[in-house]
Amino acid sequence: MVSPELTEKVAGLLQSCGIAPTGLSLSVVGGGGNNQVFSVNIDTRRYLAKAYFNHPADTRDRLGAEYAFLSYAATLGLKTVPTPIARSSADHLGIYEFIDGVKITADTLQHHHVRSAAQFIAALNGMSRRDAVLPPASEACFSIEQHLDMVDRRLQRLQDIAGDGDLQRRARELVRQLTDAWHRRRAQIAAAAAPDLSEDDRCISPSDFGFHNVLLKNDGALCFIDFEYAGWDDPAKLIGDFFCQPAVPVPPVYFDEFAAMVVSYSVRPEALRERAYLLLPAFQIKWCCIMLNEFLPAAAQRRQFADPTSSLDQRQRKQLDKTEQFFQSRLV
Repeated sequence: MVSPELTEKVAGLLQSCGIAPTGLSLSVVGGGGNNQVFSVNIDTRRYLAKAYFNHPADTRDRLGAEYAFLSYAATLGLKTVPTPIARSSADHLGIYEFIDGVKITADTLQHHHVRSAAQFIAALNGMSRRDAVLPPASEACFSIEQHLDMVDRRLQRLQDIAGDGDLQRRARELVRQLTDAWHRRRAQIAAAAAPDLSEDDRCISPSDFGFHNVLLKNDGALCFIDFEYAGWDDPAKLIGDFFCQPAVPVPPVYFDEFAAMVVSYSVRPEALRERAYLLLPAFQIKWCCIMLNEFLPAAAQRRQFADPTSSLDQRQRKQLDKTEQFFQSRLV
């Protein structure tokens, strides 16, 4: 159900950019993990509205990051992302072009989709990238030590999973196994003594990049969505996240080709590909931690905000099962 207050805010935001909200109606669009997403219907036109999660415990400017990224993509003339229409920072509300499309699944994912994803990253990181005014990506890392510390922090937060139920006990045991696996891999990565990433080798990253954030349009083209974590980052992290996100797994056979296309902007592409291989175990551990976020209060609040009808117990069980499977297949 859409509140009258939200409808009024959307109407006012549309009016502020010269769009008359004649016959305005909003309907809930499913699929958002952190935010509330709505279809905005005005006569024969359609837009997408996002109400962004906002909480004192989570100070990330999700709206600002997404709107800045899409505005940059618009200056490049990219048609593979939605066009930003209007935003209200005070109301944590953004309005965007509505994209008709369907989600890609593991069964429908094809090689040319992976190439299209790599081409999108390459387009973002052309010559004009140097002029992009964008923030650092969420959890941006530019040194090996920063990557290691990022995983340390995620694992440390999971040490405090509370509760005496079966799910909580299983989660704590899995965290113990993850911690043991991380200690071994952390030492191997640190021993490589890779240099810090130079500014020239940093990339513009959508962050949280994968086929869980892609729509397949009727004409067969891909549209990339959800950029609330976007900004400047290490290409090794972009590549690692792309192959570790569990929602729509990307076959590892495409790793070399994807990595080569992503780092093609650099004069040191081979070094950046080696960096991506070196750090891959760190991102595998990180994604296990991300999947277990349902056991942390702040993340659970975001999911409840995005879908008030969902069950915490069901979400925790689903994520725990997925994490155990991922851990057994990638890290044991």
